[in-house]
Amino acid sequence: LMDEIMSDLARLDDAIDKSGRGVWVQASTLGSLEALLEFLRVSKIPVSGINIGPVHKKDVTRASAMLERAKEYAVMLCFDVKVDKDAEEMAKELGIKVFKADIIYHLFDAFTAHNAQIVEQKRKEQAELAVFPCIMKIISKDHVFNKRSPLLLGVDILDGHVRPGTPICVIRMNHETKVREVVTLGKISTIKVNDKPVNIVRKANAGAGFTIRIENTVADHDKTYGRHFDENDLLYSRITRRSIDVLKETFRADLTKEEWRLVAKLKSTLGVE
Repeated sequence: LMDEIMSDLARLDDAIDKSGRGVWVQASTLGSLEALLEFLRVSKIPVSGINIGPVHKKDVTRASAMLERAKEYAVMLCFDVKVDKDAEEMAKELGIKVFKADIIYHLFDAFTAHNAQIVEQKRKEQAELAVFPCIMKIISKDHVFNKRSPLLLGVDILDGHVRPGTPICVIRMNHETKVREVVTLGKISTIKVNDKPVNIVRKANAGAGFTIRIENTVADHDKTYGRHFDENDLLYSRITRRSIDVLKETFRADLTKEEWRLVAKLKSTLGVE
């Protein structure tokens, strides 16, 4: 019987995601398992491992690999199957979510709600690391309202979108070394449109103009208008390798295709590896 079960499971190996990331799936029978796997495939939920029969501690151990690889998938979907008490306690201790149901849709709903909670928590934790792509220009020298930190500039957006918290830089030629240098001005603390604070300004708003307040961070020395930048310098969001990775991992859907192309352009412009 065990050989038959192993043979049946081997036949379903194609359902396991090649990336090694995904939920653990367990069902009472081969038919139940196949039905759940098909539902997950259509729902685009990856699967990292499968088994048939009651859930034991060894199954929890296998599922626990996701705690390191992809915490959002540290989940066991148990369809019409008994979960051993010791296994359930072990899962609780390790931080693995065990969802049990006799109806596939109930498992799906439970996982979807759990995953949304995990994703939202991740977004909150990584919000300060995310730098969204933008290029702005200072409207004119008459729109430099404060020349040193906190800088107060009247600007217009040329590409991408800008939010409070975005680090801003310019690119200047070092006249001594004749090398282009990236000069970080600080982080945007507030954005105002018609004297009202806003959380985002997009390329679609180009031409309207708005005011940004830039404050230097602890790591930066105060930058002053006229010495470190002027009205002819474009203002770029200061993306880094780390910030790009965070966007890809957690904020991918927040950017349009055009904005992803801008990320690639800024990466080249700012010399990000």
